[in-house]
Amino acid sequence: MGKTTRLYIYSVIAAGGLVVAVALANGFSPDPMSWTIYLALTVLASVVKLRLPGMDGTYSLGFLFLLYGMAHFSPAETLLAGCAGAVAGSLFHTQKRSSLIQVLFNAANLAVGVGVCFLLQRVWLAAGVTRYLPATVAITAGVYFMVNTVLVSGVLALLQGKGLAEVWNQWYLWSFPYYLIGVALVALFPSPTQAVAGEAWLILLPLVYLVHFFLGLLEWHASSAPVGERRNAPLPRAAKWFVVSIVTGGVLLLGLAGWRWNCQNPVRFVSYLALAAVASTFKIRLPGMRGTLSPSFVLVLAAIAEMSLGEVVVLATLAGLVQVLWRSARRPMLAQVLFNPASLAVSAALAYQLCRVPLEPWLGHSLVGQLVAATLVLYASNSLLLAAVLALVDGKPLGAVWQLCYFWSLPYYLVGAAAAGVMTATWRTADWPASLLVMPLMGLVYISYRVHLRQAIGRSQTQAAVAVAA
Repeated sequence: MGKTTRLYIYSVIAAGGLVVAVALANGFSPDPMSWTIYLALTVLASVVKLRLPGMDGTYSLGFLFLLYGMAHFSPAETLLAGCAGAVAGSLFHTQKRSSLIQVLFNAANLAVGVGVCFLLQRVWLAAGVTRYLPATVAITAGVYFMVNTVLVSGVLALLQGKGLAEVWNQWYLWSFPYYLIGVALVALFPSPTQAVAGEAWLILLPLVYLVHFFLGLLEWHASSAPVGERRNAPLPRAAKWFVVSIVTGGVLLLGLAGWRWNCQNPVRFVSYLALAAVASTFKIRLPGMRGTLSPSFVLVLAAIAEMSLGEVVVLATLAGLVQVLWRSARRPMLAQVLFNPASLAVSAALAYQLCRVPLEPWLGHSLVGQLVAATLVLYASNSLLLAAVLALVDGKPLGAVWQLCYFWSLPYYLVGAAAAGVMTATWRTADWPASLLVMPLMGLVYISYRVHLRQAIGRSQTQAAVAVAA
């Protein structure tokens, strides 16, 4: 072990010890019965370890009780139980006996992550987000995951002589979708002070489907020709008229938005508009297609639930425009620059109107129902419009092209809908600035999704090269 590695480990241990000391100094007076049960369950869960696909190591279930403690117990109570669990997890049910410095580092790493989360809750979230438990757990979980995985990846990178990003990608990204499911379970667990609607448990479905999708990528191989790869060729007549009709619809919607403009909170609208533009720059390029995905649609869904039609149209148009122009792999044609934002605006307006008029008597005040309907309409409309223009350009069957769009984008849309649900519920319970704090967790979903796709593409290319060489 080199000098730099030792210095890093000792620094983390010192920081963890300082966090525990400060927490204990602020008082430790738990309810004996509830805290003893919590301590015992945390220790037992920390000993239970799972071997996840795509990972060489194991993953402990102790993080579930750690998240629960950060939502229901004091810093001292959570830290003591968490550190006890970290020690138990380091000593029991391991293939190799841990050294003292490893045990101390694991406990200190946990303490630093928990300390940062409690500091965030006290300084940043005390304004109101803490009144809505799912948002509190989501934000806390995102921060803890980042701190914990970066600290451990740091020491592994030093020991292995690799880059931090490389170690983090290889070791921890497979754990994230399972971590998300755990976060949802903790957030939806009944609390003595707050009840959670039964329909909110639907949030687990997209997370389970995301795990299923990632597992399927392990066996995925490219089998179809790329879609939408024609360059510098004039659009077929049918495709040209289709693009013109959608662009015309988008322009008319923008005109209607300006004519009937209604913005109750300009600061909120500008903030969402800016965040949508930033989110549109984070793009995932889909295999076999020239299309991309970005997290910006989450903000479009939240806007459909809480903003006016004009605000939704403008936000969707800007998000689509930035997505097609920002760092495009190839210079986009004028038809693309006009069609992409117009199609997203048309789809968002359609979702808004359907949820507000014909479906409202059935949806009522159900947030989950509204978001499910809005997501299905937005996704179906936008993906079908994109598939239709690609089918007309390439002369391929619409069903085959849309099936390709559906395969790659549906899991991402479903998880984004769950994030939009947490954002909207936070908005209604606390205030709109607090709802923006949920977006970093969606950013982690974006990173995980992108890396899994890259790994699947890399495996497919390697298999193809081996087949050609044979």
